[in-house]
Amino acid sequence: MIDVSGVPAWAWAAGAVSALMLVIALTFAAWLTWRRAVRHHLVKVVGRWEGVVASRRTLEAIIRHLADEDDARLTFFAKHPESEDRRALAETAARTAIAAEELDTMPLPRSLWPAAEALADAAFVVGEEAGRVGESGDTDTVFTGLADIDLERVERVFEVADARVREACERYDLDEASVYGGGLYI
Repeated sequence: MIDVSGVPAWAWAAGAVSALMLVIALTFAAWLTWRRAVRHHLVKVVGRWEGVVASRRTLEAIIRHLADEDDARLTFFAKHPESEDRRALAETAARTAIAAEELDTMPLPRSLWPAAEALADAAFVVGEEAGRVGESGDTDTVFTGLADIDLERVERVFEVADARVREACERYDLDEASVYGGGLYI
């Protein structure tokens, strides 16, 4: 057995301080690693956010475009599921359904769940509203579906999602430069 009775008190104190500093350094390194991992996942969520925002803009642009059309073009829109606007609505509905499913099933740290859930809700609502017209060739059904599109509902759900995503970005110091500088270009 080693005799430690001759070790001076300053050596014991230095050893204790060194051990404490090592524990603090390891704790800080673990915290920093966790924060980087969460930021990495948050960049993925922000990427999905940009896609859902683009889908919302598409939906709104189509509605504005249709509001400016004359009766003949609106009738063409209603009778032809292959029209450009009808295809764009169908693609928007399909794309946002996929985005909502991805956001609902994406493995994320618990602190990002509220942002991802709100964003999934926004994607779902955009998809649901874009899908109201459907693929029917019956003009009454199409016009009813078009009239049922609720852009105010989209706005309400986006306010919540935007607030949650911005809150997460602020919490983890993620700004546009770090997202787009990291190679995310939508």
